[in-house]
Amino acid sequence: MKKQNPIDQLVENLSKQFSQIKNFDLTQNDPIGNRIFNFVIKNVSELNAFKSLFIQYYLPASLKSSQDFKRDLKFSKYKHLIQVTPKDLKENYYETVRLGYVGAYHKYESYLKELIIIMNIFFKELDFENNFIDINLYLKKILNIDLLKTINNFKTSEKINWISNCVKHYDGFPIKKPIPDYLSHFDESKKIEIESTEFKSDLENLSAQNQLILTILFMVGFHQVFSQEFETIRDQLKPENQSPEVVDKLKHDFEYVISEFFNKKNIA
Repeated sequence: MKKQNPIDQLVENLSKQFSQIKNFDLTQNDPIGNRIFNFVIKNVSELNAFKSLFIQYYLPASLKSSQDFKRDLKFSKYKHLIQVTPKDLKENYYETVRLGYVGAYHKYESYLKELIIIMNIFFKELDFENNFIDINLYLKKILNIDLLKTINNFKTSEKINWISNCVKHYDGFPIKKPIPDYLSHFDESKKIEIESTEFKSDLENLSAQNQLILTILFMVGFHQVFSQEFETIRDQLKPENQSPEVVDKLKHDFEYVISEFFNKKNIA
């Protein structure tokens, strides 16, 4: 089976989400929809470009640099004075990977902040009584959850953040406390060593996490919309949803999914 183009898949998933909203689409006919669409595409593209930059360019270049040094050393008349182990030669490679985790975490932080802003813009357009609350403040209100402090609620962002902190504050040694159980295998006497395949997998998981958080924030926003007076929102709902009982059930279901999402480490 032919693998689906990831951009095509993303657009189709967004279209499915937006199709639930009356008179709303991703085209230039709806500026807010198009703005969200372009925000997501921009984020996915930037993260993929960041991943490619390291996997296809920086890491191969760091290995080549080590090989060049090894070759030069072999033919140097002073080679008897220089003691360099194969492990020493690969340190630049591992240092490059570690710096990749630092950059990835900063990208994730920026994504969350920008996502809150654009979700607020989106739902204010749907606010029929002009009393929409900032989406992150509403999340705090209903579940006492601050999106910007949920880094450790997910394995992927927790791992990336922990490695980033080890690099920034402990020179790359895996000693930042507390140490997540699944990262306790690192030798505390040695700097963190991670291969490109694991780094690539972590960035792919981060991209998946970003998409899930986008979906969850839609649920948070709709929970707030459905919490308004039923008479206010009734005409904006599909016919099959135009009853107080259905709206109450939707609110309950949304809150349950949101709560479960943030109370588990969902991304492996």
